[in-house]
Parts: sequence; structure tokens; C-alpha cells
Amino acid sequence: MPGWKANLSGFFWIIPLAVLFGVPFVWIWHCEAGWANAWSSVLEKNRTLITKAVDAKWWVAASLWVGVVLHELIHGAGMAVGAAGGWKSVSFGFNAKALAPYAHCREPMTPAAYRISLIMPALLLGAIPATCGCCTGNIAALLYGLLFIWTAAGDLMICLMSRKIKTGLLQDHPRKIGFIHLDE
Repeated sequence: MPGWKANLSGFFWIIPLAVLFGVPFVWIWHCEAGWANAWSSVLEKNRTLITKAVDAKWWVAASLWVGVVLHELIHGAGMAVGAAGGWKSVSFGFNAKALAPYAHCREPMTPAAYRISLIMPALLLGAIPATCGCCTGNIAALLYGLLFIWTAAGDLMICLMSRKIKTGLLQDHPRKIGFIHLDE
């Protein structure tokens, strides 16, 4: 798929993600006043955190940048484990047309290894922090997790595209976002 399509698909994940994590968060931590007042309760109880984030915008930007770098390193680690050549098969770069950094594996992998390398950033940087945020009432962890699930939307789409492939090998497409299925 073209890079713009992967980026656009991410916008369609926002509402389901907000519902999946936001509703339990509000229900557990802010629903004592009823649903009508729950969102104002979220804002009021987190006003200090929100103010600090706005005041320390360079720290927020730095943490997001570190998260993006970690996202690609996690992909690379998954690829290195799944590819016969290990780290020698992995390269990193930035696609200016798609406005996206990338990790690329030059070797084919089993479908399972390929999918694991795709979903690991969404789990480690997204689902785990978002779940921890829901469980602890920490809105910063919740928002960080939601952001990094959202940034993994293209990866999750590729994973869904490959879900029915059980045999053969999958290799990163050399120029586009996606894969090539190599039959055995």
C-alpha cells in the first residue's frame, strides 16, 4: 500500500481506540458523578498534569521522539530474531513521501515471525501503557499508549492483510508499505 494510505488508515483507528480504552478509564476512575459529568471530571482531576505537559512541551516532544525511535527499534529486533541473517538483514531509514521512519528487513521470514515483528511496537509501546493507564488511573500512560497504538495502525493493517497466509515466507516490500508472499 502507498504510504499516504497507511497514514490515512490511522485516522480510522482513533474512535475505536478512544472507545476501547476511554470508556473503561472513565467508568473506573471518573464515573462517580455520572456519565454526564465524567469527562469534566477527567479534565478537572488531570488539570495539573495537562498544564505541566503544556509547560514542558519540549519534554513531551522528546518523549514522543524517543517513542518513535523505540517503535522502529522494536520492529528491527523482531525482524532480527525472525530473519536468518539477524541484525545484518535489518536497515532503518525515513520515508519522506510517507513522512514516516521505517525498519526494513531484506530477508524473508515465516508468516508468524513477520506478524510478531509488526505487532510488537503496538503491544509494548501502546497496549501495555494504555492498559496500565486504565488500571491505575494515570491519564498520561493512557494517552501515551493510545498514541502509540495509533502510530502502529499501518503495521496492524499489514498484519491483518497477512492473517490468512500460513505457508511460505513473507518479505518486506522493497519500496512500498507491505510485503511480498513467497510460496515455498
